[in-house]
Amino acid sequence: MGVFAIVGLGAGAGATAVQAQELSPESGFWIRAGGFLRTGVKVDFRDAAAPTPAGAGIFQDGFVLPSISTNSPYTWNWGYQNAAQSVGSTLQFQRLDNAPRVGGLSADAGSIYGGELRAGFEISRFEMGRREVRFGAEAGYGYGTVSAAAQGSAAGVASYQTAQYSILDPNGQMIILPQAPYSGTFMGPGPLISRTPTGGQTVNAAGTSTLDAQLKANLHVLKVGMYFEVPISKRFSGGVSFGYCTVLPDAELTYTEISQYGDSGIPGSQVTRTVRRSDWQPGVYLELRAEFAVTKRLGVFVAAGGEFNENVTFGDGNREATIRLGTVYGGTVGVRWTF
Repeated sequence: MGVFAIVGLGAGAGATAVQAQELSPESGFWIRAGGFLRTGVKVDFRDAAAPTPAGAGIFQDGFVLPSISTNSPYTWNWGYQNAAQSVGSTLQFQRLDNAPRVGGLSADAGSIYGGELRAGFEISRFEMGRREVRFGAEAGYGYGTVSAAAQGSAAGVASYQTAQYSILDPNGQMIILPQAPYSGTFMGPGPLISRTPTGGQTVNAAGTSTLDAQLKANLHVLKVGMYFEVPISKRFSGGVSFGYCTVLPDAELTYTEISQYGDSGIPGSQVTRTVRRSDWQPGVYLELRAEFAVTKRLGVFVAAGGEFNENVTFGDGNREATIRLGTVYGGTVGVRWTF
């Protein structure tokens, strides 16, 4: 009995050792794949239109200003934006001041769902107290989508000015207009037109403006860093990863802006535009992780962490969007395979 007991104990110990050895993570290369949920991305929509400079003879679609011959009733220091401004023997100009415009709007992008694939290799192991610490390098790619929308309105009293200028030269002949857009200079020379408007009016009326803005972006994330892992028990281990993180928001801003006025003398407008921007934004990442060894090579993990990147701002000169990527945090669940 004593011999059989010893043999049995030896066999049991050997089996336990083999089992422990099978569950012990191997050094070498590994791949980790998982799905993530992130939050913290916010989007700001802003009014980026520059006000029309003040002054007589300055309009939104052109200008008629004195030239070097300041005593002359004619000037070559003028310009216009499009051919439709030429009506008969005059050029038509318009200017809108104090138009109601929606200012800043903010939106929370909500939850971001995506996936990540990361690979790494163990560089070395060292003892820290009674624990064996594994140290290595890693790199990965992640992909997710984000969207946000905001609506707003504004009201106010606008002033709308129109003016017509003769395009007859000093000899009474109609000048040949340069192709639009055209911009003359103070020093000239150039075709001459009258400095004095032949007609026009100013209308004041209440108006409203509404803005519907939407942003969609595909987020491509690249990470390069290092990790430390510590076995907690035969099957469980804990780890931390950190390093460089860069995000490419392939973003699209679409907005519709509608302006309406209580006087038919002020024309309303509806503008719909789409603007795109793709640009890598640098940053860093930090991740805490817990892993359970299913077999010698296969494990499952859960992780929590954050990414901290620079914001990206883009627009078309009229409206602007800022994607705030400063603090994006969340969790990841997946599997790990060790080679």
